[in-house]
Formats: sequence, structure tokens, C-alpha cells
Amino acid sequence: MSLRYAILGFLSSTPASGYQIGREFQNGAGSYWSALPSQIYPELHELEELGWVSGQVSKTDRLRRKIFRLTPRGEEELQKWVEADNDYPPERDSERLRLIFLDGAPPDVIRRHLAGHRAHYDKRLVVWRGLREAVEKRTLRQLVRRLAMRPPADHELVIRLKLLALDGNIRRAELEIAWAQEALEWLDALEADRRKRRRAQ
Repeated sequence: MSLRYAILGFLSSTPASGYQIGREFQNGAGSYWSALPSQIYPELHELEELGWVSGQVSKTDRLRRKIFRLTPRGEEELQKWVEADNDYPPERDSERLRLIFLDGAPPDVIRRHLAGHRAHYDKRLVVWRGLREAVEKRTLRQLVRRLAMRPPADHELVIRLKLLALDGNIRRAELEIAWAQEALEWLDALEADRRKRRRAQ
């Protein structure tokens, strides 16, 4: 359900084609809500049927892509959604679920899982820090578009809210990296202790 609001939020900054929205979701917007083109296009069609967005084939685009704009109804629906209380989804953490049941696996398999978890968040941390730097410098394309639509008096609020969101992701990544590192160190100590016991027998 939140995909439609992520799309509405994106269109609240600038009109865009489904292709452009997909590209942005792979980059900045993907920090908060990932989606595939196969999910975005049907959602755009539904939003158009609801009257929340309107689409028109671009006369300047040689591929004749449809450019979507937020309608007043779409603006109302987006505002209602952002102001409503958050509906937190049920917890789903496939890596920790695997970890619980890895007690029958050899240590190198456990190590591979923990190292992979750390590597994943190492990569995400680079992305989120890069986005944060772009927001601070006011060079992030989506931010530039949004600021252009807002009065200068609102610019600091717009920027600060984006920084808060990115800081949440950065801290989460740092915590996950630290957790995985501690777990790897514990696993190394456990293996060293087992080797020591075997030698003592």
C-alpha cells in the first residue's frame, strides 16, 4: 500500500514518467521504499484510475513516454497519509531468522552469513552517506526540484527532514555493522576455545 504514497510523494516534487520514477527508486527513494518497474507501472495505472495522478504522453520525448502529474485529489490523499499515524508492519528479518536455526551448520557457514550481513550494510552505508552529503550541499536532484517548489522560508525544514531520514538509515547501518562485527569476534573466540579444548584432550 505504501508504494502508491511513495510514488505520490515523488510526483509532489516533479512530474515524471514511470521510467524516471523507477530510476529514482533505484537511487535515492530506494533508501526508504524499493520497488521494481513491474510494480511501479501497475500502481501508476491504478493511481490514474483513482484520479490521484494524471498522465499525458510527452510530445518532446522520442520514446513518447507518459508523464504523470499529481492532481489536487492526489495531493489531498498524500497529505492525509503523511499526517496519519504510522502503521508499522510485522517484523520480518530473514537473516536473523536463519541465524536462529544455524546451530547445526559448520562455523564457516555462520561466518559467511555474518560477513555477508556486514558487507550488505557496508555498501548501504556508503550510499546513505553519499546521499546525505548531496542533501547538505543541496545538489541532490530531487531536493533541488522540491526546494524550487517551496518558499525559501521552508527550505531549512525540507532539508532537515531529509537529513533526519538519512541519519536514521546511517545509524541503523552502523548498528548492524557493529552487531555483525561483534558476532564475528564472538564466533572467532568460540572456535579458538574449541580448538584449545581439543588440544588439551
